[in-house]
Amino acid sequence: MIGASFMKRCIALFIAAAALPLFAQEEGPASAQGAQVDMTGKGYSAAYVIDTSTGRVLFEENANVPLPTASMAKMMTALITMEEIRDGRLKLDSPVITSARASKMGGSQIFAMEGQVFPVQTLLAALMIQSANDAAEMLAEKIAGSAENFVDIMNQRAKSLGLKQSTFYDPHGLPNDEDPKRIDTMSARDLAILGQELMKYPLMREYVKTPTMPFANGTFTSGLTNPNHLINPGKRDYYDAATGIKTGYSNPAGYCVTASAKRGDMELVAVVMGAKSPSGPGSSFAIASKLMSSAFANYNLVTVVKKGANVGQAPVADGQSKTVPAVAGSDVRALVKRGEEGGVKVSLAANNVTAPVRAGQQVGNVVVSQNGQQVNRVPAVAGASVDKQSWWKKFWPF
Repeated sequence: MIGASFMKRCIALFIAAAALPLFAQEEGPASAQGAQVDMTGKGYSAAYVIDTSTGRVLFEENANVPLPTASMAKMMTALITMEEIRDGRLKLDSPVITSARASKMGGSQIFAMEGQVFPVQTLLAALMIQSANDAAEMLAEKIAGSAENFVDIMNQRAKSLGLKQSTFYDPHGLPNDEDPKRIDTMSARDLAILGQELMKYPLMREYVKTPTMPFANGTFTSGLTNPNHLINPGKRDYYDAATGIKTGYSNPAGYCVTASAKRGDMELVAVVMGAKSPSGPGSSFAIASKLMSSAFANYNLVTVVKKGANVGQAPVADGQSKTVPAVAGSDVRALVKRGEEGGVKVSLAANNVTAPVRAGQQVGNVVVSQNGQQVNRVPAVAGASVDKQSWWKKFWPF
C-alpha cells in the first residue's frame, strides 16, 4: 500500500504549438477525428471558474458544451471508487487482480501484468497521480465485474449529480480509434461539479496535489509522475496556490485541465478544455492560472452572518406563537468584488411553516445579494421550538 464574465480581457494569451511527451503518453495514440480545440478563437474551447464556498460562477465560456474529456474522465472512476469505500463495499486494501484486458492498456500506465495483484489504494494513487489507464480498468472491473458494467454506473452517477452534458463510454477517457463517436464527453461546468465532489475526500486531495510518488513494478521503476504542472514546483507552469485536480490530453480533446486553487478561505475550481499547447503561454495551465489569479485579485470571500445569528422572524401557522426566530444555520459567506463590500444585503426568504416547529428545523433561506444580484443562499433554521396550538384555542382565543 502506498501511502460572471469578469476579466475576459485578461486572456490575451499566446499559443504555442509544441508537443510535450508526458502528455502524449497520458492518452496514447488518438484519432484526429472529432478534434474540437480552440472553438473560442482564444486558444481554448471552453472555460469555467467557480468559487466552491458560495457556488458563484466567476467566468464561463462555452461552459455547457459537451467536449471530449480525455483523462479527466478518470475523476468519475475515482469518485465511484471512493464512494464504494465510504459505503463499505470496498476497502483500501482490497486486492485487485490484473485482467488480460487491463494488462494491454495503452497510454499512461503502471504496466500491470496479467494476474498481478494490487491493493485498491495503490491503484487509486496510480489513477490520480500517474493517470494510469490500466489502474482505471482494474478498478472498474473490481467494482462492477466489467468495464462495460462500470460505465453504466458512471452514467447513472453523472445523472444523480446533475451532470446534464456528460456521457461516458469507458473508465479512463482513451479515444476509441475504431469508433471515434464513442468518446467520453463532458461540459466544463459538469467537470467543475465533478471535481468539487471528488475533493470532498481527503485521500483524493492528497493524491491530486502530489507531483511524484515512489513506485516500482518490474522494469517500471520511475515512480508515479503527475502531469499537472500547476502542482509541481519544478515546472514552468507551477501555480503556488494550486491544489489539484486532473489533466487530460488526446487529439480530439486537446490539452485540458480541471484545476483547483486556494488562497486563505477562498477556493476555486477552474476548467479549461481544448487548449493547443502543453505548457507555457497558451497552455491549459496558463489559462487556468490567469483565470484564477484574476478571481483572487478581484474578489474577496467575506462572512456576512455568523452561524446562529438572528436573520428575522419566520411565520408559523397553527402555532402557539405566530412567528419563530430564524437564525443562520451556518456561517453565511459572500464572494464580493473588492471595494464593494458595502453593497452586500442580507434578507430572509421564509418558507410556509406549520407547527409544531422544532429548533434547528429549516424555516427558510438566508439570501445574500449585492447590487441586486443574489450571490449566495444558505438555510435558515428555527432558533426556538413552537408547539402546535391546541384545538380549543383556535375557537376560543381569549
